[in-house]
Amino acid sequence: MKTVGKIGYWSAILSTIFAIGYSVPQIFSTLKLIPHPQDLVWLFVPSLFLAPAFLIAIICLHYYSDENLKIWTALGVAFALLYAGDISLVYFTQLTVIIPQLLKNEITETHVLAFHSKSFLMAVDCLGYFFMSLSTFFAAFAFSNVKWLFRGLLYNGLLLPVLVLAFFYPVFYYVGALWMITFPVAMLNTARLFREKLPDTWHVKALDAEGQFLKS
Repeated sequence: MKTVGKIGYWSAILSTIFAIGYSVPQIFSTLKLIPHPQDLVWLFVPSLFLAPAFLIAIICLHYYSDENLKIWTALGVAFALLYAGDISLVYFTQLTVIIPQLLKNEITETHVLAFHSKSFLMAVDCLGYFFMSLSTFFAAFAFSNVKWLFRGLLYNGLLLPVLVLAFFYPVFYYVGALWMITFPVAMLNTARLFREKLPDTWHVKALDAEGQFLKS
């Protein structure tokens, strides 16, 4: 469990860092402070690294959940896998193929794989964050007795309908921007769980109502 805690802690911290690394350029891009398509590079690089970091964090949460509640974290892992595969395909393709061609003027924004509002890959991208929200939503119920972790994961999960509507109605992107707050909070709370230090003579079996580990 000590190894799981260390891996989980750092993957949650890295998830927070990569999320912030995406959020700041997103704000600058919205304010037109970064030219297009260069802004996509700043957005996609941290997002690409976020995918495996988040997946590892959710897997570690699965190991930390109570045996009777592992179904919830198992669902979280399943949707985190879908998110990671989905998003990695989109961002790696953009960074290695599409954006370089855009920068060389070999293709235009009308290309079928270009990333813009209501494009094919934008739809795939929205689907990925739909899966991410489902992942945190389900994982939350494995830690309903740890209120600060439960709320952090759940609030991020509750953005799910907003992320879907944002594809069809762009005004919802502004509501979806709450992700820039809810997701880092969820990951910081996850890191807090893993940060708990246990004496070597203790064994993690469950969590009490206050979120403290019980002795075996």
